[in-house]
Amino acid sequence: MVDETRLAEITRKLLEYGKEVANNELFPTLLPEAASLVANDPYAFLIAVCLDRGSLADVIWSVPYYMKQELGHLDPKIIHEMTLDDLDHLFKRLKKKPHYINASPRTVLELTQLVVDKCDGDASSLWRGKSALEVAHKLDSIYGVGVGIANMGVLLIEKAFSIDFPDKSFMDIKADTHTMRVLYRIGVSESVNEESAMRAARKMNPLFPGELDPALWVIGRKLCRPSDPNCPECPMDGVCLKCML
Repeated sequence: MVDETRLAEITRKLLEYGKEVANNELFPTLLPEAASLVANDPYAFLIAVCLDRGSLADVIWSVPYYMKQELGHLDPKIIHEMTLDDLDHLFKRLKKKPHYINASPRTVLELTQLVVDKCDGDASSLWRGKSALEVAHKLDSIYGVGVGIANMGVLLIEKAFSIDFPDKSFMDIKADTHTMRVLYRIGVSESVNEESAMRAARKMNPLFPGELDPALWVIGRKLCRPSDPNCPECPMDGVCLKCML
């Protein structure tokens, strides 16, 4: 494991790189229209967040666009009146589908019920004036989301909509395959698992552990690949211990 001096340098480099990560890298889509939709429609954004499990990132962030194409709208108050069977048929017609297609209708229905019944159709009020813990708890209550996706959702909301949550120390990284791998290879996480990765991030940046997430995710997705990592192009090359699996 790294000493405190190297740990501080690794943290600094990750935070610097994270500031350079553009939204279109965190929310990649298959076409520009899909990117515009999730950037400007909080409901579309939350659909992608809640379905983001097991799918390629550019596919899942495009799903709301394909839903809108099929329906002719993406109005939560109208979708609120749809049944699970209606949503099941919708997802089966989509040009691009979420990985867990059988669970997706219930996820979207429960999200929509939350947006309409608790937020009067305004998805942004789910987080406006709320703490990160409150938002994560609401997202976690939706079928299929879970704590990891809920934490990720809070981080992405802050990034996409410039929200300044007051309780950043409770905002953890999303310990996924990319972030866990990078933290281990750099030498700050003892093993490739969720608990170790989150513990490492909290030690590195205790006031806002999740601030490390954009850099870790992009590096893992683009450079620190499972095999044949592109170390020369990686911004962490000078400080990484290269703990290969």
